[in-house]
Amino acid sequence: MLTNNLEVNHDARSEFKDNKSRKLVEVNYNKMGDELLVLLFVSNHDDKAFDEIAKRYGDKIYRLALRITKNEDSAEEILQNVFIKLIEKLKTFREESKLSTWIYSVSSNESFLYLRNRNKDRNRHISVDELGAREEMNSREGYQISDQKFRPDDSIINNQQRDIMDRAINDLDEDYRVVFQLRDVEGLSNNEVAEILGLSLPAVKSRILRARNVLRKKLINFFPEYQS
Repeated sequence: MLTNNLEVNHDARSEFKDNKSRKLVEVNYNKMGDELLVLLFVSNHDDKAFDEIAKRYGDKIYRLALRITKNEDSAEEILQNVFIKLIEKLKTFREESKLSTWIYSVSSNESFLYLRNRNKDRNRHISVDELGAREEMNSREGYQISDQKFRPDDSIINNQQRDIMDRAINDLDEDYRVVFQLRDVEGLSNNEVAEILGLSLPAVKSRILRARNVLRKKLINFFPEYQS
Protein backbone atom coordinates (compact mmCIF):
# COMPACT_ATOMS: atom_id res chain seq x y z
CA MET A 1 0.00 0.00 0.00
CA LEU A 2 2.83 2.37 0.87
CA THR A 3 4.47 1.60 -2.48
CA ASN A 4 1.26 2.40 -4.31
CA ASN A 5 0.87 5.71 -2.46
CA LEU A 6 4.45 6.66 -3.31
CA GLU A 7 3.80 5.85 -6.97
CA VAL A 8 0.62 7.97 -6.98
CA ASN A 9 2.39 10.88 -5.33
CA HIS A 10 5.27 10.59 -7.76
CA ASP A 11 2.86 10.62 -10.69
CA ALA A 12 1.04 13.65 -9.26
CA ARG A 13 4.29 15.56 -8.80
CA SER A 14 5.36 14.70 -12.34
CA GLU A 15 2.06 15.88 -13.76
CA PHE A 16 2.30 19.10 -11.75
CA LYS A 17 5.79 19.75 -13.08
CA ASP A 18 4.68 19.03 -16.63
CA ASN A 19 1.73 21.40 -16.30
CA LYS A 20 3.93 24.08 -14.75
CA SER A 21 6.46 23.64 -17.53
CA ARG A 22 3.76 23.95 -20.18
CA LYS A 23 2.51 27.16 -18.58
CA LEU A 24 6.00 28.62 -18.58
CA VAL A 25 6.49 27.97 -22.28
CA GLU A 26 2.92 28.77 -23.29
CA VAL A 27 2.87 30.99 -26.38
CA ASN A 28 0.78 34.13 -26.61
CA TYR A 29 -1.71 33.41 -29.38
CA ASN A 30 -2.34 37.10 -29.96
CA LYS A 31 1.27 37.50 -31.08
CA MET A 32 1.11 34.71 -33.65
CA GLY A 33 0.73 35.31 -37.36
CA ASP A 34 -2.47 34.26 -39.09
CA GLU A 35 -0.83 31.40 -40.97
CA LEU A 36 0.59 29.86 -37.78
CA LEU A 37 -2.81 30.05 -36.11
CA VAL A 38 -4.35 28.22 -39.05
CA LEU A 39 -1.63 25.57 -38.90
CA LEU A 40 -2.16 25.01 -35.17
CA PHE A 41 -5.92 24.72 -35.58
CA VAL A 42 -5.82 22.43 -38.60
CA SER A 43 -2.91 20.23 -37.48
CA ASN A 44 -3.44 20.13 -33.71
CA HIS A 45 -7.15 20.94 -33.41
CA ASP A 46 -6.08 23.84 -31.19
CA ASP A 47 -9.29 25.61 -30.15
CA LYS A 48 -7.37 28.55 -28.72
CA ALA A 49 -5.88 29.19 -32.14
CA PHE A 50 -9.36 29.32 -33.67
CA ASP A 51 -10.56 31.55 -30.84
CA GLU A 52 -7.80 34.02 -31.71
CA ILE A 53 -8.80 33.96 -35.40
CA ALA A 54 -12.41 34.61 -34.39
CA LYS A 55 -11.30 37.45 -32.12
CA ARG A 56 -9.30 39.10 -34.90
CA TYR A 57 -11.92 38.85 -37.60
CA GLY A 58 -15.28 38.66 -35.82
CA ASP A 59 -15.96 42.39 -35.91
CA LYS A 60 -14.81 42.64 -39.53
CA ILE A 61 -17.10 39.80 -40.60
CA TYR A 62 -20.03 41.36 -38.74
CA ARG A 63 -19.46 44.82 -40.25
CA LEU A 64 -19.33 43.44 -43.77
CA ALA A 65 -22.46 41.33 -43.23
CA LEU A 66 -24.25 44.32 -41.73
CA ARG A 67 -23.29 46.52 -44.67
CA ILE A 68 -24.54 43.93 -47.15
CA THR A 69 -27.80 43.02 -45.37
CA LYS A 70 -28.46 46.31 -43.53
CA ASN A 71 -29.94 44.24 -40.71
CA GLU A 72 -28.32 43.55 -37.35
CA ASP A 73 -30.07 40.21 -36.75
CA SER A 74 -29.10 39.01 -40.21
CA ALA A 75 -25.50 40.10 -39.64
CA GLU A 76 -25.38 38.17 -36.37
CA GLU A 77 -26.73 35.05 -38.07
CA ILE A 78 -24.25 35.38 -40.92
CA LEU A 79 -21.41 35.82 -38.42
CA GLN A 80 -22.30 32.50 -36.79
CA ASN A 81 -22.63 30.83 -40.18
CA VAL A 82 -19.22 32.11 -41.23
CA PHE A 83 -17.61 30.78 -38.06
CA ILE A 84 -19.11 27.37 -38.81
CA LYS A 85 -17.84 27.57 -42.39
CA LEU A 86 -14.38 28.55 -41.18
CA ILE A 87 -14.20 25.52 -38.91
CA GLU A 88 -15.09 23.35 -41.89
CA LYS A 89 -12.99 25.13 -44.51
CA LEU A 90 -9.81 26.31 -42.81
CA LYS A 91 -8.14 23.04 -43.80
CA THR A 92 -8.64 24.09 -47.43
CA PHE A 93 -6.95 27.45 -46.94
CA ARG A 94 -3.90 27.91 -49.13
CA GLU A 95 -1.31 30.58 -48.50
CA GLU A 96 -1.55 31.92 -52.06
CA SER A 97 -3.92 34.47 -50.49
CA LYS A 98 -3.78 36.31 -47.20
CA LEU A 99 -6.04 34.82 -44.53
CA SER A 100 -7.85 38.15 -44.20
CA THR A 101 -8.65 38.20 -47.93
CA TRP A 102 -9.86 34.60 -47.79
CA ILE A 103 -12.08 35.27 -44.76
CA TYR A 104 -13.60 38.36 -46.39
CA SER A 105 -14.34 36.24 -49.45
CA VAL A 106 -16.07 33.55 -47.38
CA SER A 107 -17.99 36.26 -45.49
CA SER A 108 -19.18 38.10 -48.60
CA ASN A 109 -20.25 34.85 -50.26
CA GLU A 110 -22.17 33.82 -47.14
CA SER A 111 -23.82 37.24 -46.92
CA PHE A 112 -24.94 37.23 -50.55
CA LEU A 113 -26.17 33.65 -50.21
CA TYR A 114 -28.19 34.73 -47.20
CA LEU A 115 -29.77 37.56 -49.17
CA ARG A 116 -30.53 35.32 -52.15
CA ASN A 117 -32.24 32.80 -49.92
CA ARG A 118 -34.22 35.55 -48.22
CA ASN A 119 -35.18 37.41 -51.37
CA LYS A 120 -35.32 34.77 -54.09
CA ASP A 121 -38.34 36.24 -55.80
CA ARG A 122 -37.08 39.82 -55.76
CA ASN A 123 -33.45 39.45 -56.77
CA ARG A 124 -32.43 40.28 -60.29
CA HIS A 125 -29.17 38.61 -61.28
CA ILE A 126 -26.58 40.44 -63.37
CA SER A 127 -23.58 38.40 -64.44
CA VAL A 128 -20.15 39.50 -63.29
CA ASP A 129 -18.97 39.62 -66.90
CA GLU A 130 -21.84 41.89 -67.94
CA LEU A 131 -21.45 44.22 -64.97
CA GLY A 132 -17.67 44.23 -65.20
CA ALA A 133 -17.68 45.11 -68.89
CA ARG A 134 -20.13 47.92 -68.31
CA GLU A 135 -18.09 49.31 -65.43
CA GLU A 136 -14.79 49.09 -67.27
CA MET A 137 -16.33 51.40 -69.86
CA ASN A 138 -17.77 53.65 -67.15
CA SER A 139 -14.39 53.88 -65.43
CA ARG A 140 -13.11 55.86 -68.40
CA GLU A 141 -15.88 58.47 -68.19
CA GLY A 142 -13.87 60.89 -66.07
CA TYR A 143 -14.77 60.24 -62.46
CA GLN A 144 -11.77 61.97 -60.91
CA ILE A 145 -11.88 61.53 -57.14
CA SER A 146 -8.83 61.06 -54.93
CA ASP A 147 -7.88 57.41 -54.33
CA GLN A 148 -7.28 58.11 -50.65
CA LYS A 149 -9.58 56.59 -48.04
CA PHE A 150 -12.83 58.52 -48.38
CA ARG A 151 -14.20 57.93 -44.89
CA PRO A 152 -13.31 60.65 -42.36
CA ASP A 153 -11.23 59.74 -39.35
CA ASP A 154 -13.65 58.28 -36.78
CA SER A 155 -11.74 60.02 -34.01
CA ILE A 156 -12.77 63.48 -35.25
CA ILE A 157 -16.45 62.96 -36.07
CA ASN A 158 -19.31 62.90 -33.62
CA ASN A 159 -22.08 60.32 -33.30
CA GLN A 160 -24.51 62.36 -35.37
CA GLN A 161 -22.04 62.66 -38.24
CA ARG A 162 -21.24 58.96 -38.00
CA ASP A 163 -24.95 58.10 -38.25
CA ILE A 164 -25.31 60.39 -41.25
CA MET A 165 -22.32 58.73 -42.91
CA ASP A 166 -23.63 55.22 -42.23
CA ARG A 167 -27.08 56.04 -43.61
CA ALA A 168 -25.53 57.52 -46.74
CA ILE A 169 -23.41 54.42 -47.29
CA ASN A 170 -26.41 52.15 -46.75
CA ASP A 171 -28.32 54.13 -49.39
CA LEU A 172 -25.75 53.19 -52.03
CA ASP A 173 -26.65 50.45 -54.48
CA GLU A 174 -25.46 47.07 -53.22
CA ASP A 175 -22.68 46.73 -55.81
CA TYR A 176 -21.12 50.03 -54.75
CA ARG A 177 -21.91 49.69 -51.05
CA VAL A 178 -19.96 46.46 -50.64
CA VAL A 179 -16.92 47.70 -52.54
CA PHE A 180 -16.93 50.92 -50.51
CA GLN A 181 -17.14 48.95 -47.25
CA LEU A 182 -14.15 46.79 -48.15
CA ARG A 183 -12.05 49.50 -49.75
CA ASP A 184 -12.62 52.64 -47.72
CA VAL A 185 -14.02 51.39 -44.41
CA GLU A 186 -11.96 48.24 -43.92
CA GLY A 187 -8.98 49.72 -45.77
CA LEU A 188 -8.29 46.90 -48.22
CA SER A 189 -6.48 47.52 -51.50
CA ASN A 190 -8.21 47.54 -54.89
CA ASN A 191 -6.48 44.25 -55.72
CA GLU A 192 -7.72 42.62 -52.52
CA VAL A 193 -11.29 43.79 -53.12
CA ALA A 194 -11.13 42.45 -56.69
CA GLU A 195 -9.96 39.06 -55.41
CA ILE A 196 -12.61 38.90 -52.67
CA LEU A 197 -15.54 39.78 -54.95
CA GLY A 198 -14.28 38.08 -58.10
CA LEU A 199 -14.24 41.32 -60.08
CA SER A 200 -11.78 42.83 -62.49
CA LEU A 201 -9.56 45.62 -61.19
CA PRO A 202 -11.15 48.24 -63.51
CA ALA A 203 -14.58 47.21 -62.23
CA VAL A 204 -13.49 47.73 -58.62
CA LYS A 205 -11.99 51.12 -59.44
CA SER A 206 -15.16 52.17 -61.22
CA ARG A 207 -17.38 51.13 -58.33
CA ILE A 208 -15.32 52.85 -55.66
CA LEU A 209 -15.10 56.06 -57.67
CA ARG A 210 -18.83 56.10 -58.28
CA ALA A 211 -19.53 55.36 -54.60
CA ARG A 212 -17.27 58.22 -53.51
CA ASN A 213 -18.86 60.57 -56.01
CA VAL A 214 -22.38 59.81 -54.76
CA LEU A 215 -21.33 60.09 -51.12
CA ARG A 216 -19.52 63.35 -51.67
CA LYS A 217 -22.65 64.93 -53.12
CA LYS A 218 -24.77 63.66 -50.22
CA LEU A 219 -22.34 64.56 -47.46
CA ILE A 220 -20.79 67.81 -48.65
CA ASN A 221 -22.97 69.86 -46.26
CA PHE A 222 -21.96 67.73 -43.27
CA PHE A 223 -18.26 67.25 -43.97
CA PRO A 224 -16.54 70.44 -45.19
CA GLU A 225 -13.46 68.49 -46.28
CA TYR A 226 -15.48 67.07 -49.19
CA GLN A 227 -15.87 70.53 -50.71
CA SER A 228 -12.27 70.57 -51.92
